[in-house]
Amino acid sequence: MKSLLITGTDTGVGKTFIAYNIALTLKERGLKVGYLKPVETDVKDEPLDGGLLCSITGQDLKEAVPITYPLPLSPYACLLEGGEDFSIDELKQHYLNLLEKYDFLLVEGAGGIAVPIRKGYNYADLAKDWGLSIILVARAGLGTINHTYLSYFYAKSRGLNVLGIVMNGFEGKDISERTNPRIVQELTNIKPVEIPKIEGLVLERRHREALVSLIGL
Repeated sequence: MKSLLITGTDTGVGKTFIAYNIALTLKERGLKVGYLKPVETDVKDEPLDGGLLCSITGQDLKEAVPITYPLPLSPYACLLEGGEDFSIDELKQHYLNLLEKYDFLLVEGAGGIAVPIRKGYNYADLAKDWGLSIILVARAGLGTINHTYLSYFYAKSRGLNVLGIVMNGFEGKDISERTNPRIVQELTNIKPVEIPKIEGLVLERRHREALVSLIGL
């Protein structure tokens, strides 16, 4: 495996944070790591997600984030609001070019797995077209069971290989955090990786290694 898609159950679940810690750990192991966020929205000056990952990978921002829109919407919604159109085929060729350039390539979606990139084409379609296995990032607290269950089974229904489920942001304040991982495991037959909420960006080594173990590295 040379690449994967980091997707989520929703927006704001911590996909970029998880991608950052995986990229950092792989780089520490001596791998040449690349990052691709095909479309980043809510970009006022520079793409924040792309900029954060490029601080690890050393990439040019345009290489890592080829398409940006200023509105805080899904990529397809940005198109409907008058954003500049783009080619799915050219986007895939860009991915293939990066795949040749790096030892490992992290692809990050926008929002959840069913978010449309353009009409009739979402991140599950992209993962299938590009041959990407996925890591599904979910919230730790109340409401995550339904979101995780539906996202996981949607991915499976599309024939995608789910490498793991990451439940992100454990604080110990929400009583549902005590049972959510167990219930998600019972529903999906996947034991979630539990990631605490932290100050800063870099997780403890044991948590980063748990993330990288999902890739088999």
